[in-house]
Formats: sequence, structure tokens, C-alpha cells
Amino acid sequence: MNTNFQARIPITPGTMQSLRYADDVNLSPDGQRVAFEVSDWATGQRKRRSTIWVVETSAGEPGNQKPLSKSGRQDSCPRWSPDSSQLAFISKEAGDESKDKPQLYLIPAQGGEARQACTMPIGVSDLEWSPDGSRIAFISLEGAEPQTDPIVVTAGRHRRLWTIRPGFDIAEPVTPDGFTVWEYAWSPDCQQIALYYSTGPDDTDWYRGQIGIVPTSGGSIRQVTQLTRQASALTWSPDGTRLAFISGEWSDPCRGGGDVFVLSLVDGEVRNLTPGIACSPSWCRWFPDGQQLLFTAWNGLTQQIGVLRESDGTVNTLANDFIMNRGWPHLSTAPDLRCFATTHFDQQHPIDIWFGKMSEAREHSQGEITWKRLTHLNALAEATFALSRSERISYTSVDDWRIDALFTPPLAHTGDTPPPLIVDVHGGPSWAWVDDMGDSLTQLFAAAGYAALRPNVRGSWGRGVAFADAVICDMGGKDFQDILYGVDYLVERGLVDGKRVAIAGGSYGGFMAAWAVTQTHRFKTAIMIAGVCDFHSFHAQSRIYDWDMRFLCGNPLDQPELYRKHSAITYAARVQTPTLIIHGEVDQDVPIRPFSAWYGIRCDANWLVQRVKIHMLQDGQKRIELQADGEAHWQSPSGEPLAVLDGCIDVDISATPFTNTLPIRRLALNPGQSAELLVAYLALPEMEVQPDRQRYTCLEVSAHGGLYRYESLSSDFTRDIRVDADGLVVDYPGLFKRV
Repeated sequence: MNTNFQARIPITPGTMQSLRYADDVNLSPDGQRVAFEVSDWATGQRKRRSTIWVVETSAGEPGNQKPLSKSGRQDSCPRWSPDSSQLAFISKEAGDESKDKPQLYLIPAQGGEARQACTMPIGVSDLEWSPDGSRIAFISLEGAEPQTDPIVVTAGRHRRLWTIRPGFDIAEPVTPDGFTVWEYAWSPDCQQIALYYSTGPDDTDWYRGQIGIVPTSGGSIRQVTQLTRQASALTWSPDGTRLAFISGEWSDPCRGGGDVFVLSLVDGEVRNLTPGIACSPSWCRWFPDGQQLLFTAWNGLTQQIGVLRESDGTVNTLANDFIMNRGWPHLSTAPDLRCFATTHFDQQHPIDIWFGKMSEAREHSQGEITWKRLTHLNALAEATFALSRSERISYTSVDDWRIDALFTPPLAHTGDTPPPLIVDVHGGPSWAWVDDMGDSLTQLFAAAGYAALRPNVRGSWGRGVAFADAVICDMGGKDFQDILYGVDYLVERGLVDGKRVAIAGGSYGGFMAAWAVTQTHRFKTAIMIAGVCDFHSFHAQSRIYDWDMRFLCGNPLDQPELYRKHSAITYAARVQTPTLIIHGEVDQDVPIRPFSAWYGIRCDANWLVQRVKIHMLQDGQKRIELQADGEAHWQSPSGEPLAVLDGCIDVDISATPFTNTLPIRRLALNPGQSAELLVAYLALPEMEVQPDRQRYTCLEVSAHGGLYRYESLSSDFTRDIRVDADGLVVDYPGLFKRV
């Protein structure tokens, strides 16, 4: 009898939340210390707290890490100075009710009292020292905090790049106003900074970003690319003449996997160094010789580290099976790239900090890596958690494509029949499962007696760009078949009961769960977490609406049938599978649907709006109340003027056709007449208000009603609306129809 196993504790809901997580690892340039961020749950708090910890690379046994920053604060983004004498980091007061803004702090390498380096009104993010240590760069949002009562939609706030000089508290802007910086990298001579930037400030603008160069002292951005896809992980060649970066088509604003490109800043030539590579590079840095790059990548169900020769694209693998970071595999290196720090974990060990040293290069080789574990952040979990071991499997799917997957059997199983199966579909689709402990669901399922299948269906990273691109224009197509083939594979081998199969997933996995129950009755239950079931609704409400256009290969105005085809809601009548829907109330990427709202509008005898009240029935706290004077001026109930709505006479609530009646009755147009007007547009369920310019044209009038053309002048949306004799909408094509 295995008494050690019996002493271990199966995973239950909440167990995995007890783990400490390490992230944002930063190795000091002298290679002596590693600073990193640790997040855990603080008693009584609804969110994880984060603190900065440090560990010596010369430490003996793992577990000698210690906190550097104080408790009671939320600390992040540790960055060593080039001389390794001090650490820059971001800190703010902790707590759910804190209004404190994250600011830049400096602390001596040996610890002590941290001092605030400068004060930015909206706070700071994304710190990086200049190579010579003379400046620290950071990003800060521009403009005032968005209004919350009511929520008024205006242009988003740009992410502007700034620098300060250590010892001085004066922040100096680098990029002009009107640009958003998503990532940046210092040039070796500290005179320029490379940017991945966009002209728009919103998350959806990230999909349309470009690479540019800006002087460190500030100035205009010089665009140096004509990208059609996203870019990340910018890095300068040692002589400053070339930029390397990773580029691909990615579903979420992130650092992703793709190909390694090199851009010449001399003649503008862009070369793909890795066409057809079988993995998905995610990060790279130049060796001092300027001829080779160290890179990391997703590789099947694991991750790898290698060396890429610029001249011919030759790859030398240094570590072929070393999982660094579930979200973005990368390293923090010493200047010569011969040693580095990163996170690492596997099936039986939670995440920890590891230190790697590269052996001396031999002919045709960069050597090998010797690894050393530095921390022991979850000793209790390692000693007590009962975890089921997963098996790496591979099976053939549609078009004879090989699909990699992880199969996790139940922790314990009794009985003569195989165990039930839950298919766990990852988000993205630009992402990948790796052979680690699994997400919070995997071990929970295993402990409850279920087997789990985690397939990296086409669209995943780890198998090269062609594999990742295969989902584009085909979501719910062959990617869904990859799931079904995986279930068949397990059933045929007697590993699971084919009559007891469920499906679950979040984000893109949530879409796939909803899609599955409308396409087949094979799944006996489903869990849809933050999933898209209606792409029309998603496009209209999400803050990343470029994504659906890029991955569906169309737009809802020109190709509504395409959006209906790929929306699970179109096939809802087929559903027989019990489905649990889990969704965050304030999810702005995948807004929750449906919703219910109450509204009231008071007008005078001339149909001029005097007051509007509206609140969401799901959450009584979400309310808007506006008052108008009939002369195009608006205010809040407290009397505060709402200047952004100056000029608006009517109100237009997105979820009802009744508000179209207001201008139709007020204007009393004759056939052939039209009028342009500015309205206060209230978007639901966001509960946001903004001015919108519209045009109404009377096409015909009869004793039974009339026909009016409605046009939104801020877009190309047009509808011919039929009304009855009272001006109430009878038919609003594609949106509303009286029954």
C-alpha cells in the first residue's frame, strides 16, 4: 500500500488558489540576484496581492528567497539597474478600495527603504532602464479618469512613453500625444527607442500596430514597417543597424508565437528567418557577436530554448523540453546571454524560479544549459497535493494533421467501465496547453473521478505558423473536428466511456463549448466560460472587435451571413445538452449577453426630451439619469453640466426602437425632406453615453404610417424604418419587428 499517496490531499474547488505564483523574472546584469513578482491571496481580499522577492543565484538549496518590498502594497515590474546596484519597481497601496495610482520606486539591491522616483497623475507601467543607466522609461496613460456617473464614451486614453533620470523627479515625454505605445526597446547607444505602437488608443487598435523609432529625447515617431500582422519582443542588434521581432496573427492583445523577423534600419528590408519552422518562437535576443539570436518557443506540448543563426536560419536547440511560462515563454538574461533566469514548472511541481548557465561553445554548437532551481515557493503543495499524472498523446485528425494533446486520467477509478471524460478546450485560439500541472479545472476533474483531454487543436501555438493560421476563417470547422477525433482516439483505446463525455472551456474554449452543443448531441453536458455565442453581439459590444473581423475574415455589415454562420446562437434550436454558462459581469473583451434594462423618457408636448432614466435589471447599481433643457444642454441629476452632450436634442437607446419615434414625431418631415441631428446615444449593456450624428429622411407618408430612412453618420449603417400612424416602429429590418 502506498501510504505516501494516501497522505496526499485531492484537489477540491479553491485548492489551487492557495498556490503562490511567480512572474516577471529579472536577472541582475552581474548575474548575482534574481528579482521576481510573487502573487498570492491575502486574507480578506478579493484579488491577489503581489510583492517583489529576491533570491541569490549562488544560493545552495532552493528556498532561500526573501521579500524585498513591504506587505500592504501591490508591487510589480522589478527591473535591475545596469550596474546591479538598485532595483526599480512599481508600487501602489493594496486593497480593493484603494484609489492609489501605481508609481515608480527605487530600492537598493541589499534592501532598505524604497523611495518614490516621480509622480504621474495616472500612474506608470512597463519599466525599462536605458543600457547606460542614465534613464528609466515607462508608460503612462494620458488624460483624466473616465467619467463613471454616467459613463460617457469618448476616445480612449493613449499609452504614452516617458523617461526620468534617476535622482531627479521630472518626467520627460518621449512620444507625441495621440499615439499608444504597446511595447518598446532601448537602442544599444541609448539614443533611440523602438516601439510597437498604434495611432488609436483602444485595445482593438493593437491589432493594427506598427513598428517605429523615436529619439530618446523625444520627437516624432518614424514608422519603419508596413505590418499586416502583430509584432512583439522587439530587440536591437548590438550595432544598432537591425531590429529583430516576433510576428504572427494573434487573437488577443499579448506577446505571441510566430516567426522571427529581422528588419534592416539601413535599407528597410524585412527578412523572415524562420519560414516553415516547426515550433512557435515567442522571444529573442541578440548575442554580442550580432550574428545569432537566443530564442524561446512553444514546441508541441512543451517549450524550448535555442540559438538562431541570422545568415541562414539554422537552429541549434539548447533545451528541447523546458516549460518556462504558460502565457509567454521568455528569459531574463545577463548582457552576454551566457546565463539567464526564468520560471519553470512541470506536472508535479508548481512554478518556481530557475537559473541557467550555458556551457562554453563548441564547434557548430552554442553548448548546453545547466539548470539550478533557486526557489521553493509552494513547499506545502508539493508535499501534500495529490495530482494525477498526464500523458502526452498524439492522434491523426482531418486532412491527416497530427494533433498533440494531454490526457489526464482520474486520480482514482473503480468499476468495470472506463471513466467519464471532460474535454477542456483552451482559450485564444492563439495559445497552447503545455505539460504542466494543468489549469485549475484539470486536477479538479481528475480528483472527482473524471478523465480530462486537453487538445492543442489547429489554431494553437507550438506547431508553426501554418498550424496556428489554420483556424483563421474556419472557427468551429476543422478545429472542432480535431476535438471529436481526440474523443474517438480515447474511446477506441478503452481509456474513456464514449457515452459519458462533457466539454468545457473559457473564452475561445467557451465559444467551442457552445458550438459543440449546437453541432452534435455527443456531449452529455457542457460548461461555457466567458464564451462567444453571437458574433454580431460580440462585435458590437467588445473592446477588441478587430479580432472577429480578422479571424472570421469579414465584417458584420457587409457579410452578416458569415457572422450568423459561425454563431452558436444561430443553431440554438438544436440544443439538447444541459449547459452551465459562467461569465464575468464586467468582462469587456467578451461582454455578457443577454441583458434586461428598465428605462423611462419624459418629453414635453413638442417631443423634446426632458429627462431619461435607465438601469440594468441584473445590477441595480448600474443606472443613468440625464436631464435636458430642450435647448441642447444636458446635466446630471446633481446639476453637473455634461458638456460632451452639448448640441444633442434627442436620445437614442441602443436596445429599443421606441427612441426612433422621438425625432420622427418632433421633426414631422414631409416626403423628400431630411434632417441631420446630434443625439445622446446610450449603449447597452455598457451603460455608456456619447454624442452621435444621425440623419432622418422621410420617404413616404400615408394615413396608416410612413417610411423613414435612418442613417448613422459616424458609420455606414442605414435602415429604412416603417412606422404606424403614431410614429411607433413597426419594422426595423434586422433588429426589431412588431409581433
